Amino acid sequence: MAENFNAYTIFMLAPQRHGSNKSQSLLSANHPDLYGPYPPVARQQFIDLETVLGHNLLDELTLNANLSPRSVRADGELLRPKDVEAELQSRHLPFNTFGIMTAIYLIGARSAGRKNARILCKSPDNLTIAERLGEQINDAVFVHVVRDPRAVWNSGRGTPRGPQTPHQAALQWSDYHKRATAIGQKHPLITVRYEDLMADTASELKRCCEFLEIPFITTMLEDHLSKDAQTAAKTNAGLWGNLDKPVLKDRAQAWCKELPDDEIAIIDNSCRATMGYFGYKPYYPEKQLTKSQKVFTPMITNKGVVEEPRHYQLIHIDHLRKTRNTNK
Repeated sequence: MAENFNAYTIFMLAPQRHGSNKSQSLLSANHPDLYGPYPPVARQQFIDLETVLGHNLLDELTLNANLSPRSVRADGELLRPKDVEAELQSRHLPFNTFGIMTAIYLIGARSAGRKNARILCKSPDNLTIAERLGEQINDAVFVHVVRDPRAVWNSGRGTPRGPQTPHQAALQWSDYHKRATAIGQKHPLITVRYEDLMADTASELKRCCEFLEIPFITTMLEDHLSKDAQTAAKTNAGLWGNLDKPVLKDRAQAWCKELPDDEIAIIDNSCRATMGYFGYKPYYPEKQLTKSQKVFTPMITNKGVVEEPRHYQLIHIDHLRKTRNTNK
């Protein structure tokens, strides 16, 4: 049986299109007790490569992190495998993708002058990590961010990533948040509605700080002025352009004006019970969806493709797969 360990990490449970970038920035950009790095690698893809990489895992993960569009170290210096290995050993972290990534995060925190801070990790595979490794992590704590499924669909609608139908998007939303709620049966977890965070930012941040047992600092409300937010917005405006702006309260309810009524009705009747659990009220009465509604795919051409910021990292991962003859 694998040994338990401390991860020094607060895990954000927030799938794509849930405002996780802004939520993480508000909590950690100006707080000395939290360090919120951009995920430097596609962690799940390296988990799938662990067996074939073997003892080369640490070197390849370090190399991939150095290819990140947002530098891991605050001083811009490259990570060195020997430093990552030393961090791994001193913190008694497991020699696997999760342990190595945690060591990399901790090095980043120290380089930013936050050696005693906990990592606020927003990696998209945190839910999978929680389900697989949660019982081994002694200090696991979770911040669960939920957003109205109609807003989530409106944000992703017409983009190449994610579900292409409102019905499938609603089902995925419901499944994710049911699983996230189950994590709260085993570990400390706070649920934050993104709409509430946008509408009353100070109150929601205070509630999170109380849960995390850290002081609320008024400068948390000025996350957009932080160096990291400014750098991120310049690195890729399509993905992080709002980080250098104050809270955009109006965007939280933009779906009400932008989303067609028939698509709202499909979502309302695809995840009604889960919506109600989190306090989201359906607009339309309950009605069984037809087969055509379940497969309805809107024809959308008005949203441009956002450049993939991890371009060089993904090339590296693809090279690793090919050279090691794995189809995973």
